[in-house]
Amino acid sequence: MFNDYASLIHQLTHQHIGSNLSDLQVTQFCNFGDLLIDWNQRLNLTRITDPHEVILKHFIDSMVLGKLISGIKFADIGTGAGFPGLPLKILRPDLDIVLMDSLKKRLDFLDLVINTLNLKGIITVHSRVEDFGRDLRYRGRFDTVSSRAVARLPVLLEYALPVLKVKGLFLAPKGLQFKAELEESRKALQILGGTVEGIEHFSLGEGAEHRAVIRIRKLKETPSKYPRQAGTPTKSPIG
Repeated sequence: MFNDYASLIHQLTHQHIGSNLSDLQVTQFCNFGDLLIDWNQRLNLTRITDPHEVILKHFIDSMVLGKLISGIKFADIGTGAGFPGLPLKILRPDLDIVLMDSLKKRLDFLDLVINTLNLKGIITVHSRVEDFGRDLRYRGRFDTVSSRAVARLPVLLEYALPVLKVKGLFLAPKGLQFKAELEESRKALQILGGTVEGIEHFSLGEGAEHRAVIRIRKLKETPSKYPRQAGTPTKSPIG
């Protein structure tokens, strides 16, 4: 199905990202799209199933982060159907990516995608997000962390900052509510060791939500008590 949209993938990537994909990269996106639609019938991976919308709202929306990433070690927390991590890996094969999610069936799908697309330097990790942040294999390991549509910003900060290196970067894609979430996050930023470095605004055109990517730099080590035990950050956000 997505082979019929190969030229559109190439065109929209050039238009919005400024990158010219190779034939291999376009083929990888097509195969990813086909697998996503097929598995979605069984796993309910995404409510977006129209190919044009998948390309714009999943593939392109993920790739926007490509030019903002610091370093090469990247973690996608609560990756779901692989966004933004998988499109970023296709766009930037140099990245060393961890896709973390709490649902094993989603990771089975992602492992199939990784193998089918023959991607190297990308793994899946099955974990609760709070456990991921306390695991010494991942804590303080990553140059850049992102998380798309998982939680409000104060909660995301408690998930993301513990696994970042000092001077690492958290990229938080948000919609029109970003100002309110930033206001809610003042205390969490102070306690967890982060500071807002800037906000990147973009629009993917008519029918797509306005997007704001909040860039948060980690300035100091996050206290060892964070993240708190499973369920606490969402029930009682820092603030």
